[in-house]
Amino acid sequence: MDKDFFRSEVKLRRDLLDKELREHESREICKKVKELQVYKDSKKILSFMNFGSEIEIEILNREIIRDNKRLFLPRVEKNGILSVVEYGKGFTIGKYGIREPLGEEYLEDLDLIIVPGLVFDKEGNRIGYGKGYYDRLFLKYPEVIRVAPIFDFQLYDRIPTEEHDKKIDIIVKKNRVLKIKRY
Repeated sequence: MDKDFFRSEVKLRRDLLDKELREHESREICKKVKELQVYKDSKKILSFMNFGSEIEIEILNREIIRDNKRLFLPRVEKNGILSVVEYGKGFTIGKYGIREPLGEEYLEDLDLIIVPGLVFDKEGNRIGYGKGYYDRLFLKYPEVIRVAPIFDFQLYDRIPTEEHDKKIDIIVKKNRVLKIKRY
């Protein structure tokens, strides 16, 4: 089974989730992320804007702001690179129909990256949407802890990987936090 098989399988399952269940599980997962010591210790957090049937991460984004932390969001640039922009100057609709932040690119350090994706495995491997945006972004921030908040069905024992794929450090599900040994 290749990455496209996993992408379509999980995306279908995610799309079939009842809206109320997705919202309830999103709240529980976001609450678990907030309980992580790395979250408590972080001041500058890169998150994302949920799209379609993804986990409703905006629940966590509001908490980041309430906790007096600095929230940063990704923006796809014309050159195909994902840039980091601080929240606060409004939004535009990006290339893929996802809300993206307005403002200048932020080039300094981050403390934590909250990572989207479709499929994950117990070794910290991740399958995204296939454009490699996050793998390239991780090269800019190699030491920053990466946390993936996911629904239970997004986690597999093992998924296909490629040499350029970058791993996740912590996977957070509704009833479990999986800490991956730093590779």
